[in-house]
Amino acid sequence: MDYTHIILRYGELFLKGKNQTFFEKKLVDNVKKMCAIKDIKKLRGRSIFPYFEDHTQLKRIFGIVSYSLTIRVNKDVTKIQEIAAQLVTKGTFRVETKRSDKTFKTQSPKLNIDVGKYIEAHTNATFNLTKPTNVLHIEINQDGAFIFTEIVSCFGGLPVGTGGTVVTLIDNKASVLATIFMMKRGLSIFPVALKKQDINLLQQFSPIPLTLKIIKNQEEIDSFAHQKKIGVMVVGETFDDFKKHKTDLLILRPLVTYPKKDIQQLLTHFSNF
Repeated sequence: MDYTHIILRYGELFLKGKNQTFFEKKLVDNVKKMCAIKDIKKLRGRSIFPYFEDHTQLKRIFGIVSYSLTIRVNKDVTKIQEIAAQLVTKGTFRVETKRSDKTFKTQSPKLNIDVGKYIEAHTNATFNLTKPTNVLHIEINQDGAFIFTEIVSCFGGLPVGTGGTVVTLIDNKASVLATIFMMKRGLSIFPVALKKQDINLLQQFSPIPLTLKIIKNQEEIDSFAHQKKIGVMVVGETFDDFKKHKTDLLILRPLVTYPKKDIQQLLTHFSNF
C-alpha cells in the first residue's frame, strides 16, 4: 500500500494564545527547512503535505506532537471502505472518524459502522471496541478522506525560533542536553565553546545551520552575547558541579536537579528517537 500524504499534528498549547498564527507559521517554516517540503496545507491543529520517504526527520522538529502516514481518497464511502479493508486485514480493530467537513453527508458514527462491517465482511479482522490490536483512523476534511492506522509520537514542545535567543556554553554532553531543552522551549541558540565540541546532535534539531564559535574565556562570551544583543547564557551544570560565572549575563541551568544517570538516559533518548 502506497501512502499519499502525511498528517502532522501540533499541540494545543500554542493554538489557544493570541500568537497562534505566529507559532503555526514558524512551525511550518521549520518543517519546510528541515524536510525540504514546499506544498503544506494548514488546518487547525494540523498540517497536511505529500508523503516523502525520509519522514522520520519530523520527529526532530520541536512543536510537532505526532504525525501519521495516510492514504487520501475521494470523499466516497465505498472508496473509503475499500482502502480500509486493505489497511486492516487481521487481528481486532475499531474505527475512529473525525469529520471536519460537514458537507460530507455520512456522520462519523454511521461511517464507523459502515466501514467496520465492510472490514469484517472482506477480511479476517474482527471488531473490538475496547482493546483492539488496530485502530483505523479516518479524517474527512475539505481536501478529501485521509485513512491511516498509525500515529507516530514526536517530542512536542514549541517551534525553535519562537522564544528568543540564548548563548549556550558547550563543554560536555550535559551541556548538549541543556541546549536541547532550551530548543524544545522554542529558543534559538548560539553555541560557544572553549575548544572543539561535537554539536551534531544539536544540528539534528535545528532548522538552520549551526556554527560552534570557539572562545577563550568568559569575557569573550560576554562580548559575543552583547554583540548579538543576547542577555542569557545556558550551561549544563547540575547541583553537583554548580559553579559561579563572573558575568552580567543571566545564567540558566536547566539540568540543575538532574542526576547524571537521568542525563545520560535523556541524551540516549534524544539521540535514538
